[in-house]
Amino acid sequence: MRIRVAGALGLLVLGGCVGPARTTDDYTRKASTSVHDVHSAVETARLGVDAVARDRTTGPYVSVLLGQAEEQATSVQSTFDSVQPPNEDADRLRDEVDGLLTQAVSVLGDVRIAARRGDTDGITGRGPALADISKRLSDLEDRLG
Repeated sequence: MRIRVAGALGLLVLGGCVGPARTTDDYTRKASTSVHDVHSAVETARLGVDAVARDRTTGPYVSVLLGQAEEQATSVQSTFDSVQPPNEDADRLRDEVDGLLTQAVSVLGDVRIAARRGDTDGITGRGPALADISKRLSDLEDRLG
């Protein structure tokens, strides 16, 4: 019985791991999906920041919204970082994508912190940084296809 439980637990743990991408095309698709998903989180945050700027939301709501956007982006980045690039071309792509995802997560963290502090000016003041990272994610997403 213990062996079965240990085996089942081992399968669950291994099933949650992300392995290597077998080809550059496969890796590029994973990168594109990751960029798309983080772009979605950034756009969600931008909507929250806009709602704060227009005084159309409550502090607790925007705090949760921005926290969830950051969590989503962090999770996507972590998953992407766990994928083994298949070759040197993919290594360069990994560096580019991971660098941009890191910047996005950082900006989302700054906005979340401002929201949790009730700092309306801090939230709205990061709107331009969110717009910039959104544009850069969009451009990369278009390039990756």
